[in-house]
Amino acid sequence: MAVSGIILAGGRSSRMGRDKTLLLLQNETLIARTVNELRHVADEIIIASNATAKYGLGGVREVPDVFPGMGPLGGIYAGLAAAKYDDAFVVAGDMPFFTAELAAYLLGRKTGHDAVVPRVDGNWEPLSAVYTRACLGPIDYCLRAGIKKVFRFYPAVNVLAVDGGELIAAGLPADMFYNLNAPEDLAALSAKTGRSGYPQGAASGLTDR
Repeated sequence: MAVSGIILAGGRSSRMGRDKTLLLLQNETLIARTVNELRHVADEIIIASNATAKYGLGGVREVPDVFPGMGPLGGIYAGLAAAKYDDAFVVAGDMPFFTAELAAYLLGRKTGHDAVVPRVDGNWEPLSAVYTRACLGPIDYCLRAGIKKVFRFYPAVNVLAVDGGELIAAGLPADMFYNLNAPEDLAALSAKTGRSGYPQGAASGLTDR
């Protein structure tokens, strides 16, 4: 199955006060780490951001928003619209515990569905999920209606919800959906240092570039 990998990196990082995607994880920027994980499962990689040449990473395409100011849903649309392949794994660019194993697991559950989205304790995790080009029409409808919440287009497509317990049982880390929004998140991440079960390079060494 040919797959596009789409990284959402269009946020303003206003709460963090600096670009989250350029934070360092053991001498590797968060965006570079995410790209390298995606390379294990994706045949092309797209970064959906507010620029076309911000990162300059080899073999990676950067695409601007088609619907500016519409948050992650706008980024998902821009990435899917630019993708070569029908199937895509979409991940936010601020998730330090993201692994290729999570992407591979969810892609393996895609058969017969337009989207495969984790659901943990009743809450969707829409920014680490599988989406297909069949989602473009419903997303377009939402964006034109001013709707930004990603899950709002789900009723219009065939979505498989994957329970968080299933992912843990498959051996994936409990904090796989942890994301960095504010300085206190950096402090919380530092407090986790030394605990087992984290992807290599994710549990320590997070610094400003």
